[in-house]
Amino acid sequence: MDDLSHLSWPFFDSSCLEFARSLDRWVRAELGSFEFDEGGDGKAARKIFERFAAAGWLQNTLPTQTPGEQSKISLRRVSLMREISAFSSAIADVALSEPWLGILPIALYGSLRLRDELLPDYLAGRLLPAFALSEPDAGSDAAAIATAAHRDGDHYVINGRKTWTSNCGLADLYVVFARIEGQAGAGGIAAFAIDGHDGSIELEERLAVLPPHTVGTWTLTDCRVPSHRLIGELGQGFKIALHVLELFRPTVGAATLGFARRAMSEAVERSVTRHAFKKPISEHQLVQAKLADMVVGVDAAALLVYRAAWQHDATERGISREAAIAKLYSTETAFDIIDQAVQIFGGLGVVRGTTVERLFRHSRAFRIFDGTSEIQQLITARNFLQQR
Repeated sequence: MDDLSHLSWPFFDSSCLEFARSLDRWVRAELGSFEFDEGGDGKAARKIFERFAAAGWLQNTLPTQTPGEQSKISLRRVSLMREISAFSSAIADVALSEPWLGILPIALYGSLRLRDELLPDYLAGRLLPAFALSEPDAGSDAAAIATAAHRDGDHYVINGRKTWTSNCGLADLYVVFARIEGQAGAGGIAAFAIDGHDGSIELEERLAVLPPHTVGTWTLTDCRVPSHRLIGELGQGFKIALHVLELFRPTVGAATLGFARRAMSEAVERSVTRHAFKKPISEHQLVQAKLADMVVGVDAAALLVYRAAWQHDATERGISREAAIAKLYSTETAFDIIDQAVQIFGGLGVVRGTTVERLFRHSRAFRIFDGTSEIQQLITARNFLQQR
């Protein structure tokens, strides 16, 4: 992590600073060999997930509770984890973030029995979770999901088809959102914790995507889920999904902030070592202008990401608006910064396998995954209009 200067901002206390420094040292020592591994088969991500668990870092991704206080996740710590991991290794960010997204509904809404059953194995690295919301005809419009569930004695029986599920075919646990039989609209959706190795699950295909994500399409056929594996209450599934994604979005911004800072670091190094017209290209004003825009973009993205995370951690206010703005600005700006880094590298920037070329591919998907930029614009505008 080349620059920790933003940790001097008022959003952080001394414990956050020490946490970030310790994690940065650990990531460099333990995960440096992975760097920008493509990780398409999921094996590298699983290995890194297990390393995070063995070193105890996953404890920081779950809610903590002190006497007299409400249980709450530290979004600042999770955001720092994603930023630091993404700076060093795109696959490390995947290994950290996708299981966290999968375990969040259980950590926040699961019964005591369900939490006791599943959280210890997650913390130990034995349980790889996945978040299964999207369907072929229900992406941004999550309320349109068609996967169906009906009660049968002490079980729910689920049938449906999911897509864009991370860790698809690899997960030990799927958090599946399904429509309760006979219930229409967003209020008819429930969430279930399903054994990833259940015989009713069939992997249809893995999707070859730009970033190192193992995503795919899969089906559930007469999947029988014990009733105690209902997450929250019947009809609460849509609310759970929206809340979890709201918490996830500032951390998405943090990951792309890590990508942007890495691209800026690579571009600076290239600009001072590459000569053109008898001087380093860093001395050419047009290159300096690009570097200046990178500095401004990184600082602005960091301010928005950690404002949202701080607001969640330190206040009782909701963060729907702040989370949307953080994801929107950070993902869009990071892509612009990385694009300019490719430009500074010239021809070498488009050679497959160079760091900036990999960053270009890895960062593009973040403007779509976990709520498109257009959805974040809608959320931001609606919040603004409601305030007026």
